[in-house]
Parts: sequence; C-alpha cells; structure tokens
Amino acid sequence: MPKPEIGVSDSDPVEKEKAPENGFVPIEGSWNFQGTSAIYEGPAPYDGPGDRPRLDGLCLAKTRLSSGVLSVTADMQNPASAARLVFGFNGGTGEYYSLGMNGWYRAYVLAKSSRASSQLLRAEGPSSILTSGEKALQATISGQRVSLLINSVCVLEDVLPAPPEGDQVGLYVWGSTKVSFKDLIIDGGRPKCFVVMQFGKPYDVYWEEVIRPVARRAGFDAVRADDIYGPGAILQDIIRQIVDSAVIIAEITPANVNVFYELGYAHALGKPTILLANRNSEKLPFDISGYRVAYYSDSIGGKADIESALLKHLKSIQLGRGTS
Repeated sequence: MPKPEIGVSDSDPVEKEKAPENGFVPIEGSWNFQGTSAIYEGPAPYDGPGDRPRLDGLCLAKTRLSSGVLSVTADMQNPASAARLVFGFNGGTGEYYSLGMNGWYRAYVLAKSSRASSQLLRAEGPSSILTSGEKALQATISGQRVSLLINSVCVLEDVLPAPPEGDQVGLYVWGSTKVSFKDLIIDGGRPKCFVVMQFGKPYDVYWEEVIRPVARRAGFDAVRADDIYGPGAILQDIIRQIVDSAVIIAEITPANVNVFYELGYAHALGKPTILLANRNSEKLPFDISGYRVAYYSDSIGGKADIESALLKHLKSIQLGRGTS
C-alpha cells in the first residue's frame, strides 16, 4: 500500500494532491531541502558582530496537521545531536511542541518551546544509549495524547498539559553537525469531538439529527459515550476520549452530574468546549454561567438555528488553531 505523500491526508474530505517540490520553510539554522527530504547543515551565519550563532535548527512543512501521524527517517552523524518532529507550531506566539531524540541528557524527549525558552515535559532513557546512523521516528497526535515510536518501538507516551495552539508541523535539530531527514510523511486524520450529554429522548434526537452531522460538516468525528465498546471501566474510557478529542460539546440542559463531571475534567485540561442548552432550561449553575452557551428551542426553526450556531462554533475553533 503506497504511503501518503507530504501534504496529503487519507481522511475524508481531503483529496490527494502531489507533494510540493519544496515542502519546507526554514525558520532557524541552515537547511537544504529537496522534496520530502531536509538536511540541516548547521547554525545559521552571524547576523552581526555582536550576535552569537544559535545551535538549533527549525523548519516547517507547508502541510498542516492537527490530528494524525508524523513520520520521518533521521540520520545523525553525531549521536549528541537532537533530532525531533515538531507539531502544534503557532506562528503568532512561536510556541510549539517537539517529540524525538536527545535533550536534557535524555534519549527520548517531549518538550514545549518558544522563541525564548524550552521546557522538558517528559523524557525516557539516558542520552548515552543513542548512536549515530538512521532512525525511524513516528509521532502520533490525538487531541492532547501523543506518542513516539523509534524504529517501530513505542518509547514514550504522554498527555500534553494544554492543547496545541497551532497546527503547523516540521523538524527540529540541536547541534553543530549535519542531520539529514528523509521521507517526511504527514498523515492527517479528522480530529475527534467528544459529546457529553444525557441519554434518552429528546437528547438522542439532537445527537443523531444535529450534533453528529454538523460536527462532520465542520471536519470532526463526533463520538458519544455509548459509542465506546470494549472491556474496562467506563469512566476511564470516557476520560481517554476527552483527552484524545480536540473539542468537547456538552448538552447541559438537565443538571446531570455525569455531564458536569466530564465537563469539569475537560475544562481542567484547557479543552475547547461548546455548551448547548434548551432556552426553556433553568438558570445555569454559577460555575459555568460565564461560558458562551448556544441555546436552542423546540420550535420549527429551532433545529436550523442550533445547526447554524454549532457549525459556527466548531469552525471558529478550527480557525483558532490555524487550520486552513
């Protein structure tokens, strides 16, 4: 089965296109690009007599990804170099996450960086175990859950402290020696939207006829707790779905304790949330009265109104992440 090309998603509704001739833009360091390959040549030249060269390199791919898989083969001449995949880059703030090899004297690292600093979030193994030569890196991003595979072995999995602010991806290097990357593959998927709500009529009707189809139109795969099958504790499954989702929709008309528990957990993660409520519902609890709520009615025009409002909310979240 052929691999997806850079700039291509296997997921509906994106259509396959040919990979761009030059799929990267340099941000830091000296780079040489050819198709889906990128070679870090070393620090960029001095900008002036008082400047010191930065020992890190950063380039961004022209294709964006908010959920899916990034993979590349990295060839390090010096095992002391760092070679990582970049995701969640935000052009406005300059913040991004990186996942890959070497940093803080550790072999496999997850870090959050900005123009001014870097913070280690998770690390496994001492850096002394790394060797020169080619390594296959694969990063999977699902909501706030990320994992790293090196040569098809999972070496790190963690939950991000906050959702990524952007959806640009790329490559990161630290060091003064050459690092080569080849066959960068960006395999995007539809981000998840987890829906928390009371089961039964009339809420099942809103789920089937409004929430699920509208989320699909906005580019999300909507999931509800009763869509989860398999062994294990139901609560743990729900928590995992919240972590793995890019946005949460909560129907809060009845004061359902389970709904509010799950909504509280989503807020604790900093997850974007959309609240739905019937116009005839009682006054909202004080804790969430300050949040924006999309109200709906049971009138003939109510269905069209809530569809329009929900679609606008979901698209604004996509645009807020920089999704094209």
